[in-house]
Amino acid sequence: MRVLFRSMRTKNYRGHSVELDSEEIHSGEWFARAMIVIEENKRTKKIPIFGRRRATFETQRQADAYALELAKMWIDGRTWGTNGHG
Repeated sequence: MRVLFRSMRTKNYRGHSVELDSEEIHSGEWFARAMIVIEENKRTKKIPIFGRRRATFETQRQADAYALELAKMWIDGRTWGTNGHG
C-alpha cells in the first residue's frame, strides 16, 4: 500500500487563513484545492475551495497558486458582500 504525504501550506489574505491542500491525482496531475478558515463568534468555520473538475496542473505549486486565487476571489466577495456570505 502506498501512502502519500502532502505538505499543506497556509497563507493569510485579508484576515482570513487559507490552507493550500492541492492533491496529486496522477503522476504530474495536480488538482487545486484549498480551505478557508474563518474564526467567528468563538467558532471555526472551514470553507472548501476546489478548482474546476477537469483542470489539472503539472506541479503542486501551480495548483496551489490557482487555489489561492480562487480563495482570494471568495474572500473578496465576502468582504464586499457579493457572494452571499457577506
